[in-house]
Amino acid sequence: MRDVERQDVELLQELFSAGLLVGVLVDDELEKAGVSRDLFSFLGWINALQPVTPGGLAAETGMPATTVRDYIRRLVERGDVRKIANPADGRSYQLVLTPEGKRRSERGWPAVVAAFRRVAGHLERPASEHAASARELRRALKQAIAETEAARAEKTAGG
Repeated sequence: MRDVERQDVELLQELFSAGLLVGVLVDDELEKAGVSRDLFSFLGWINALQPVTPGGLAAETGMPATTVRDYIRRLVERGDVRKIANPADGRSYQLVLTPEGKRRSERGWPAVVAAFRRVAGHLERPASEHAASARELRRALKQAIAETEAARAEKTAGG
């Protein structure tokens, strides 16, 4: 394998910065729409994946299980999400949006669309090309993290 070039490694810096900028842009639009930004993106993941287990959310978002559990607790307390029995495993649960959670998600969606429109006019290629690249990058990042976690588990088990 060839040596890693500095401009290749800069991809991670670009991704990190892009994520922060997306947050700034969407938060600005949510504020204009009068929708709380608190856990809005996490609520969106539940909306997209429901019914979804906490483990499924952790795997999809890359968040630690402890963070996912904390966010779930807050959304349940707020009344946006409810737990239902997992038909595949009677001991675990899945998450679904409550009517209030669905309303909050729907109220915030126009803000996400507005943020996208603010960006779309500045793209040099179609958004679908960027989305495909982003999905590929997210998948690669998740695989790299999984390899690290597997190596840690193996080291711990081995002594």
